[in-house]
Amino acid sequence: MQEERQPRDPTRKMLRVFGVKVTQYEERTAALLEQIAAAPDDQPEDLLRLAAEVVDLTADMNRHLREMVGHVLNTQQRVLTDLRAAIERAQE
Repeated sequence: MQEERQPRDPTRKMLRVFGVKVTQYEERTAALLEQIAAAPDDQPEDLLRLAAEVVDLTADMNRHLREMVGHVLNTQQRVLTDLRAAIERAQE
């Protein structure tokens, strides 16, 4: 039973981290967008600073998303490779 759970542990950890990142991103960007909407027009430097923070948060979110997608694609590739090997053995 322990052997079956081991491969999933990194996935579960990655999903937890990703879930937290998404939640934090949603909360922080919502707050920043509110600040942007309320920013006075005569202070463009504040708008630029807030926009830069949104850009940084989005870039970080994209990095985590790429890691998650990469992990899923690697898992699928591993499954398909094992399946192909099993099919080839069965056809011998």
